[in-house]
Amino acid sequence: MMTKFLSLKSPKSGGAFIVFLWIAVLGIGTMVSAPVWAQDDESGPPKPPPTFIELTSVKVNKVKDNWQLRVAGKATDLPAGCVVDFQIRWRTFVLYDFKITLDGSRRIDEKIDLKGLVGSISGAQLRSEVQPSSQSRAVQDVMSKDKKKYPIETAPWKQSFWRQKFDIGSATDIEKAKKNAQSFFLAKTKEVLNLQRAFEKARTEAIDGARFQKGGKFDGASWQSFVERDCREKIRKMQQDIKESSKSLDMIPQSRDMKYLVEIVNAVAKRSYDRSISLYRELGLNPDVADMSPKDIDVNCRSTKLSSLQKTVERLFESQQIDMSQLSG
Repeated sequence: MMTKFLSLKSPKSGGAFIVFLWIAVLGIGTMVSAPVWAQDDESGPPKPPPTFIELTSVKVNKVKDNWQLRVAGKATDLPAGCVVDFQIRWRTFVLYDFKITLDGSRRIDEKIDLKGLVGSISGAQLRSEVQPSSQSRAVQDVMSKDKKKYPIETAPWKQSFWRQKFDIGSATDIEKAKKNAQSFFLAKTKEVLNLQRAFEKARTEAIDGARFQKGGKFDGASWQSFVERDCREKIRKMQQDIKESSKSLDMIPQSRDMKYLVEIVNAVAKRSYDRSISLYRELGLNPDVADMSPKDIDVNCRSTKLSSLQKTVERLFESQQIDMSQLSG
């Protein structure tokens, strides 16, 4: 279960003084159910937050169908019963989060099943966070009695364990993940460009009167059926596949290239609306209402020009080290 934290911006000093003044004038009092840490008025640069946790080992292995993390270390300066929030991260991406409650020894030796993590990734690391306000009353009491050891002004206390970077998967798994990503980008790009070509071919046939005719006239119903069934519905499925695949560990390092692919697919999706509208106008007809408001499909893109589409494909293939000639294979 992902844990989310709420960060509040401090008010400007002027606003804070006015609020304080009104509290003093009106005699407003507050009742608190948790300990309040007093802060010393010390001059000089702000002190760095304390580092309470020392990790000695971080390893990931496959146990049955799930990855399992084993983390060992100690946090002897934290009170027993303290809850430490951990995140497994790859750069700024949060891959997984979990909690560890310290026992009386304050030693850490935990095995965590990373359920739901699929794929492999290199260079993951842990980040911890201790939030005083979310602790039990007993833990808060201990912390409030030693404000030098537990300086509330630097809370929540965070640590990044970059020295203990680890891989999820073997070297073979990680290399296979890169090849899987290449295959994914090639397959999806070929699929969406084939849809684009099929759409343009059908549009030309509609203008020439070779297709989508009824009684010698353009048949909007058959054209709309083609656009929805053979183009847009397939793009919707593709967009969903991309969204789901982006959650895989294999694809997280490919986040920039995933944005290229999304741009390509969305541009083709938008062209299916723009070019359908222009078809009606070229035939001297009013556009169909279905073309005026895209439904359940993402058409957000920077450009629908074919030249822009080609450049984005070239950037994607260059980044993935895929030969452009494979598009015709």
